[in-house]
Amino acid sequence: MKKIVFLLCLIIFTLKGTPLSCYSRYETYSFDNYDIIIEDYTINGNRGISVEKTGTNPFYTIIEDENEDYLINGVIKTEYHYIIYGSNHIKNNDTYYDALFIVLDQLGNVVDQITYDFGDLEEIVGAYNIDNVLILHTIKTTDDGKGYEFVTNYFTSYDLSYNLINTIEIPTNIKKITSNDNYVLLNYEYDNYYDCAIRDNLTLLLPTDIIDIYNNEEFVNEVSIEFLNSALLNNEIVKNGIIVDYPGNYKLTYNNAEYNFIINPTVSGIEDNKVYNNAVTPIISAGNIMINNDLFISGTEISTPGNYEVVINGINNYIKRYNFTITSNINGIINNHIYEDEVSITFNGEAYLNNQFVESPLEVSEKGEYVLKIKGENNYLETYYFEINKEEKTMTFVDFIQKFDIFILVVVLISGGIILKKK
Repeated sequence: MKKIVFLLCLIIFTLKGTPLSCYSRYETYSFDNYDIIIEDYTINGNRGISVEKTGTNPFYTIIEDENEDYLINGVIKTEYHYIIYGSNHIKNNDTYYDALFIVLDQLGNVVDQITYDFGDLEEIVGAYNIDNVLILHTIKTTDDGKGYEFVTNYFTSYDLSYNLINTIEIPTNIKKITSNDNYVLLNYEYDNYYDCAIRDNLTLLLPTDIIDIYNNEEFVNEVSIEFLNSALLNNEIVKNGIIVDYPGNYKLTYNNAEYNFIINPTVSGIEDNKVYNNAVTPIISAGNIMINNDLFISGTEISTPGNYEVVINGINNYIKRYNFTITSNINGIINNHIYEDEVSITFNGEAYLNNQFVESPLEVSEKGEYVLKIKGENNYLETYYFEINKEEKTMTFVDFIQKFDIFILVVVLISGGIILKKK
């Protein structure tokens, strides 16, 4: 049939000239905010296709070759490119048409054009971007003189620089095919049961495969669970593989087997039962987070002295706790110490000296006994007792004689000066 279409289009092109439009020779492929329109095009006797993008940053590109004729089956969008796929007929080639895909950048420039041949008649009928791997579905047929017969399927993978990675063959005729974020899903019958899935590395996932989770296994941050068709996760239906990334206690039921597991969040910036002298910034990947019974936003700095309890709530009665303390980071005094000179004290938090509110830095110079209390969150309290005991010097007899001698010396010097002046 495909060969007949090529010949029919070529005849119409010859008879009617430009433009040429027949069986799938003009198609609009719709995306979220724009369309890609592909149409046969001829200029100066050369055949080709025109590719038009509508919407924001539109472009219009002509792809032509006097020795080729193109049939396009579809277009997909990757992060940076548009992939146009189908087949082409090359003059004097061993087989009448081969698999083809063309790569355009976001301005409509041709980045790459790749044709491949598996020895008979091939066309690419589907393209899928699975985790930044391009997977192309190619159908191979043969012409036995009585009609075209299905031979096999090939799935070929390329990286996004369009280097060939791998190819696998699936000989079963596929009746239905689709994809999700993780797999290309294959159905060999016209029903809702998938018989096989293809991963990004072109390995196969089957419905009979056992889920790779140990009972009561714990995971940090997330777990990817591979399965086909339906399963129950905490009594809710999930399909064709899932990523579980929220803290909780989970039970997965699949193929009459139960798998219990736990997802713990990633926690950084604090450790359980740790004492800190400076501010901390807890970073918690997910969950309903409470600190001292107040809602907390991950990444918020905590600097006030106090006792803290972080409670992370998740699914199915999941609870994770972290306790830690932030001190006042006091400097300048030691508890139960006597000082002979004034003291200079620095600290964080709300403080009271002998029941009078004080702020940091604090200078204490008067003789006496002192109690410094620093209060914080959740009944946190630091208490420091200290004393300033300046010694008052008493004058001894020796001190008196020394001071008296100095006084006499000063008087004698002054008197001598006066006498000399009179003479």
